[in-house]
Parts: sequence; structure tokens; C-alpha cells
Amino acid sequence: MWTGISVSDDHAARRDRLEWLRRNITDCDRELVAILRRRQDLAREIGEVKASLGVPVTDPKREAAVVRKAAEFARQAGLDEELIRSLIWQVMSSARTRQFTESGERPRE
Repeated sequence: MWTGISVSDDHAARRDRLEWLRRNITDCDRELVAILRRRQDLAREIGEVKASLGVPVTDPKREAAVVRKAAEFARQAGLDEELIRSLIWQVMSSARTRQFTESGERPRE
């Protein structure tokens, strides 16, 4: 049955769709980086407040609770929980390293 759409038109439409999808992925990546930046800024401020209160950089119970909550968010969103756990641990590790550097506190071995 003739649809009026040639094979080359269909191919071009799929190529256009691919490019549109890729641009959307780029937009998502930009948003993700902005969110990570916001989180990093908040973590830096938390580090400053902790230092002013004499509170240690590390709080294993709090960190575990943050990871559990993120895994719960992932589950609710239908995402891979382990991926999100790993991502959050990495983000917190980076924040922790910065807090140690800025506070002068030494990490516990």
C-alpha cells in the first residue's frame, strides 16, 4: 500500500528524531550538572556550619540515611537503585573531601 512517504523521507524523519533526542539528552545533562552544583554549594555551606559548631566532617549515620533515601527516590522513579546509591556515595565523597580540606580536619583512618 502506498503511503506517500518514501523510504528516504522515513529515514530522514528518524534521523531528525535522533538528533532531537540527543539535544534533549544534552539539556538533561546540563540540568543534572546544575543540580549537582547546587548540591555541592549546599554541602559546602554545611561544612562551614559544621566547622563553626565543632562538628566532625563525617557522620556515617547521616550519610547512610541520605543514601537510603536516594535509593527510595530511585525505586519510586523506576530507576536502578544501585546506580543511584553509587552516584550519591560519589557525590558525598567529593563533598567530604572538600570539607576536610577546608576545615583542616584529618580524615579518620
